[in-house]
Amino acid sequence: MLRARWRGSWAGGLAGLCLGAVSAGAQASVAAQVPDTIRGLAYDSLGFRGLAGALITAEPGGETAVTDSLGRFLIVSPQRVTRLVAFHDRADRLGFGELVADRPAGDGAWARPIVATPSMNTAWSRLCVGRRRPANGLGGVVFGTTTAADERTRVAGVGLVLQWESLSSLLDSVPRLETMTMRSDSTGNYAFCGVQEVGPAALVATSTAWRSDNVLVPADISSLRRIDLIVGAPDGDGSTATVGGRVVDQNGATVPAATVNIGGFPNEVLSGPNGRFTIQGVPTGSRMLSVRKLGYVFDAQQLDVVARGVSDVVITMQGTGNTLERVRIAETRPRSRDAVELEERRNSGLGRMLDSTHFAKYNATRQALDVVPGIRTQVGRTPSDFIIRGRGDCIATLWINGVREPNTFDSMLALLPRTEIAAFEVFTNDIQAPVRFQTGGNNCAVVVVWTKQHINARR
Repeated sequence: MLRARWRGSWAGGLAGLCLGAVSAGAQASVAAQVPDTIRGLAYDSLGFRGLAGALITAEPGGETAVTDSLGRFLIVSPQRVTRLVAFHDRADRLGFGELVADRPAGDGAWARPIVATPSMNTAWSRLCVGRRRPANGLGGVVFGTTTAADERTRVAGVGLVLQWESLSSLLDSVPRLETMTMRSDSTGNYAFCGVQEVGPAALVATSTAWRSDNVLVPADISSLRRIDLIVGAPDGDGSTATVGGRVVDQNGATVPAATVNIGGFPNEVLSGPNGRFTIQGVPTGSRMLSVRKLGYVFDAQQLDVVARGVSDVVITMQGTGNTLERVRIAETRPRSRDAVELEERRNSGLGRMLDSTHFAKYNATRQALDVVPGIRTQVGRTPSDFIIRGRGDCIATLWINGVREPNTFDSMLALLPRTEIAAFEVFTNDIQAPVRFQTGGNNCAVVVVWTKQHINARR
């Protein structure tokens, strides 16, 4: 069972946002021993999708169910259920803890109850009191806590700097960075309101007495992101610690001779024959742990170095398989015009480009696209059906293998296996796209998709 980790002055505010979509009152007038069958939905109102893998518990009775890939569940109880309680890793990470839906008043059946997270607007009203949420793509919130390396003491007054690359500078030779600064409050909490809603960001905490390294705020499918920081003292007891762990591949097998590096610490080590590594004298505080090895996708993750040290870090690397071999074979063939132009745009930095290694990290095409700055997906009747929207919630123009494709829920992109995607290009608007992909009068994003079969075909 997941445990709520939200504490401090906001704990009661956001943890109490869990929604029962039908009603807030439980009806106790009906005989408690009447059997009950409930078909419902666990829903993520932040990511606009069902909560797959959520644990649903009926009260009273204690019957449980786990939601399917669409967030649906079925509970059969020998007695009348008055409340549904859901636990899910995403809700727990954001500090919501348990999500609750109470049975509506009356003696009738409980018609499709929904156990949901709060919406982004609700979260904004709690975290950004008195401020109006922008509608220009800057309505995101990054929030969290600052805690000392002893893992107990909340640290107030720590300076925090959040920085991200502005989407409006994607085609500039020198990226334009947006910066926000603030200090943690008296209980060690902080909240940046008005953050760019898509794309990653960097966060650092620093003061004369406390520090962390730059950590990555990953791109997420929702506008609400939480990063809890550990801040260490520059010197004295508890200023350094030992970090140990192991490197494995996607199948759990050990990865020897992988280079392990910790941000803000000059020394790097290689994992041993058993995949294990140890780094001593690492400054305490939140840092980025990175690992690299030829034949594997570069990986980085946040590491909270506490005073007692860290001994159980597990880094999972995704192997690239024989991708390099396939590329060499393809290069021996006569290259098509599309392949040549694609390579030219890649080298020039025109637009934002993703290759097959990006899609290999996700279980579905839509999930891989949800983290791409400048666009978002809107799900249809099923998660496999989606359309692509650009900034301002407009409908993006979609091209597949150089042919204009209707951007509908049943488009070729929704049906195309992610393993068949060779390249995915995103242009902010029609003007910034190559001439052949301009349609005139389009102020929305332009998305160009290339399949492996088309790019590698002889011409």
